[in-house]
Amino acid sequence: SITISLTDIVYQKTKGNALCITQFLQSLHDGGLLQWSSVSNSWEINIKSIEAELAPDDSVGMLVRKILQLPEKTQLALKLISCVGSSCTESTLMLFLDENVVTNMKVKTTVKSVDERRSLTSDLFPFLCVAVYEGLLKKEGTSYKFAHDQVQYAAYSLIPEDEKSLWHMQIGRTIWNNVREKDEDTVIFIAVDQMNCGIASIDSDDQRLFLAKLNLRSGGKAMSFSIFSSSASYFGTGIRLLSRDHWDNNYDLSLHLHNYYADAEYCNGNFSQVKRVTKVVLEKSRTFYDKLRAYLVLIKTLGAETKLHEAIEMGIGILTHLGNNLSSESFDHSAINNSFNAIKASFENMTYREFSSLKIMEDSDALVAMNVMGELLQYAFFTNQGVGVCFITHMIRLSLDYGVCKESSFALASCSVMLHARGDLRASKLLSHFALSLLARLDCKDMLSRVYACVYAINSYTLEPLNKVSEKLLHGYEVGMQTGDIQFATYNARLYCESSFWSGVRLGVIEGYIQVWVQQMIEYKQEWNLNMINALKYTVLILMKCSNNLLPPNGDFLEEGKKILNEHIEKKRTHLAAMVCFHLSYTAYIFCNYDFARNMVEMRWKLEKNRYRKVGIFGAVHFFDGLISIVSAQQTKEDKWINHALECVNKTKASTNVNPQRVLLLETEIDVLMGKTKDAIESYNKAINAARENKCINEQAIVNERAGDFCLHYGDSRASYYHGEAYRLYLKWGSAGKAAHLKRNHSFSDFS
Repeated sequence: SITISLTDIVYQKTKGNALCITQFLQSLHDGGLLQWSSVSNSWEINIKSIEAELAPDDSVGMLVRKILQLPEKTQLALKLISCVGSSCTESTLMLFLDENVVTNMKVKTTVKSVDERRSLTSDLFPFLCVAVYEGLLKKEGTSYKFAHDQVQYAAYSLIPEDEKSLWHMQIGRTIWNNVREKDEDTVIFIAVDQMNCGIASIDSDDQRLFLAKLNLRSGGKAMSFSIFSSSASYFGTGIRLLSRDHWDNNYDLSLHLHNYYADAEYCNGNFSQVKRVTKVVLEKSRTFYDKLRAYLVLIKTLGAETKLHEAIEMGIGILTHLGNNLSSESFDHSAINNSFNAIKASFENMTYREFSSLKIMEDSDALVAMNVMGELLQYAFFTNQGVGVCFITHMIRLSLDYGVCKESSFALASCSVMLHARGDLRASKLLSHFALSLLARLDCKDMLSRVYACVYAINSYTLEPLNKVSEKLLHGYEVGMQTGDIQFATYNARLYCESSFWSGVRLGVIEGYIQVWVQQMIEYKQEWNLNMINALKYTVLILMKCSNNLLPPNGDFLEEGKKILNEHIEKKRTHLAAMVCFHLSYTAYIFCNYDFARNMVEMRWKLEKNRYRKVGIFGAVHFFDGLISIVSAQQTKEDKWINHALECVNKTKASTNVNPQRVLLLETEIDVLMGKTKDAIESYNKAINAARENKCINEQAIVNERAGDFCLHYGDSRASYYHGEAYRLYLKWGSAGKAAHLKRNHSFSDFS
């Protein structure tokens, strides 16, 4: 009964807080109210006195009182560590755990040898053991960690408020002055964070300037780790540390801090800050060349905001200033074609050895022009593809005349895409090879994400299985995030989701990928890529969840998709609208709405008329255009559909060695269209087996459904088997919506 009473009292006074319970029981024991009796061999509990004991509603106050009972050096050690954070490694503690940090606060610590450091700091280390014994610190490997965040808060509260800034500053200075030069990068964040917390104690311009330079260095290191929020904080702090006349007295430092800050905030998606800071740079820069970095981040910002025409206009202005006059004649279609063909001819007969011997570009104006066009290239393809081809030819011409640079690899990869779109797969593969080899030769990671997005999106370089391509695209995403190329990083992420979808990865897994990257695109304000991935997201959700009770309010998910399409058309997002058209045509075909599918194909043709680069999506467009054209030919009897179907078969044959089921299905469907039905079932089975071997469960399901429809049309009893297999495979893929649709329209045994 006494134990139960004690439990009730402890709970009442601590509200079940584990830390409060521990400290309360410890205080009862220290006060003699809870003692073990060796005489009675039991606990002696003074219930009445315990009831009268103050409730530990102030756990921090209780911890403060406990700390004050410890040896002074233990108190000092706890206060010093509390300034740094919740934990600290022993190697870092050795740099600042020193009584002189506090006693000589007004004196700048001098650099000391390793032996001197250890003799200085060793006197406080034994007292850490006291804190560990008392349960205030935990020793985990080579680190000391506060047992609870309230312990840290209690220790920190013991430092007088008006001295905290000075404590932080002195700890930071001591760490920085005591660390070996070769180890500076290991402690720079801790040291600079401490000094930044102590800015209020700085009393000279020299100290502010010194810390501003350290913040520039810290921000650069944070950028290299893709910690963009921290890097922006360091650069911003560095700017605030500068004197009022810093643009006159510390021009280079001011320029670097502002430019890096704009870069970091672009990566964070904080575009209003980018525009504010670049405006300052453009006003204060002494030369045109000093303004270039600000212009480039502004171009990227406009691109991310889908203000593509503004981005291109700004870039062409820079190029004109550099003497690269891209006049209206430069964008004439015939002139573009002539220039492009000339560039193509320059490379077609070039050997790998000849390409590898091209010199490195050194001309500064040519390098700047390549940099600017490298940023504009992506936007031109989505607005005016003639301008994009013009940029490609100009970049490659500069590379041939002045030598290659990192942007040359992107130009070659983009040229490969254009050649692929024109059907010149041999030349496309050659330039993909050149682009990747140059990427390796120059070891330019900051172009990797862009080159991979081009080369592996068309998949003309290696003709690898899509799952292997997905691995490359994921690597492109990771490197893009590391280098701050957020736009192409998220572009690779979108392509990764597309390649996973078309290779038959489970839809639930793909939905998970999309959810993660949609949030990231929203966070980084990558509107263009967000719109692109949403087209796939809509398709995935329809396949997964389309049933009678999950349709949109008007009951027609295709009409809902058409609303999205019309919005993109109104905003002149031609490439994006074409992408949505394809996804809608695919979805309509899967759900057997062939009229809608045909309308979407024709709509896409209209949108892509006179465009150099068309929607491809890993060969899926040719494959499903072919299937839709075959059905359209059956329904309309129009020659254009059978002609287009034959064209799609040839393109599918030429562009894929790794998805033979696509060619087999298209050829079988065309044979059936032509009345050649004798070997149709055998041909369908070959396509099914090929899809199974390639682990393309999605296309295996489609071939089974087509085989079932064929059997049903000709009164073959095997229709039930093939439809049942299709049903089982759609469910396995995760397409409950399509499986339900199949079951509503066909009779078969459900063995799922």
